[in-house]
Amino acid sequence: MTEPTAVEDKRGPLASPKLWVALVLLVGVIVFIVQNREPTDINLLLITVTAPLWATLTAAVVAGGAIGWLLRPSGSTRTGRASRKVR
Repeated sequence: MTEPTAVEDKRGPLASPKLWVALVLLVGVIVFIVQNREPTDINLLLITVTAPLWATLTAAVVAGGAIGWLLRPSGSTRTGRASRKVR
């Protein structure tokens, strides 16, 4: 029997493209956080809050993702559109 090499195991390659993309994104996020630690003022109507820029931008991305998730079409709507096109 041959033993798995350093690059592969029984499941396949260890260094998949998804892993490389995830690592590159992780390094980018860490660099972004390190470079944007200074506090900044955030104004929303009559409220002013001081927070680190990276935390503010992260909150905005999370809020945008939540809005997109809440407004996505339901499964029945997507299925209905596909079945109408077939007919």
